[in-house]
Amino acid sequence: MRHKRAQTEKNSRKIREVIISGALNIASRSPWEFVSLLEVADSAGLKMEDILVRFPDKSAILSAIMDDLDHQVEEFCAVPDQSTPVRDRLFDVLMERIERANDHRDAHISFFKSFGWTKNAACQDMALMKRSMTRMAKLAGMDVDGMFGSIKLTGLTLSYVWVLLTWTQDSSPDLGKTMSELDRILGRAERVYTYFKT
Repeated sequence: MRHKRAQTEKNSRKIREVIISGALNIASRSPWEFVSLLEVADSAGLKMEDILVRFPDKSAILSAIMDDLDHQVEEFCAVPDQSTPVRDRLFDVLMERIERANDHRDAHISFFKSFGWTKNAACQDMALMKRSMTRMAKLAGMDVDGMFGSIKLTGLTLSYVWVLLTWTQDSSPDLGKTMSELDRILGRAERVYTYFKT
C-alpha cells in the first residue's frame, strides 16, 4: 500500500511538471493574458480534467511556476555569506532569480507583460510578486518585520519590477544592463533607507 501511494505521488508530481512545462511552452509563443487553460492542456498533451484537478485557473499555474522559481533560488543561495552587506546579498539573490527566469526568457517576459491585465489580476499578481520578494528578502537576511519592514518590502517589490523592465530589453549573454540597473536601484534604496533611519 505504501509503495502504491508513493507511486501515485510520483505520478502526480510528474503530471504537475508536464503541466508547468506546457504552460511555459505556450507562454513563450503567446501573450499569457490570452492563453486559455485548454491551450495549456493541449501544449502539455493532457486532458482538461488533468489540469483542473491540480490548477483551477491560470493564476494557480503561474503561482506554481513562481514558487518553483523561488525554490530554486532558495536552494542555490541556501547559505548566504553573512559577512557581506545585506545590499550585496540582495543583489546576488535577485540576480540569481532573474538568471533562473532567463532560462525560460520568452515565457517569463510574457508573464511580466500580462502583469495586472485586469483589476482582479492586478491584485493577484501584486500579491504573488510580494510573496516572492518576501522569500528573497528573508533569504538575503533583510529585516521585513514590523511596519518599517513592510515599507522596505514594498520598496523592494517595486524596485524589482522596475529592474524587470530593463531585463525585458536586455538580451545580452551576461545581462550586463540588468545587473547595472539592479545595482543602481539597490544603491538608491539603501540611501533612502539610511536617510530615514538617521
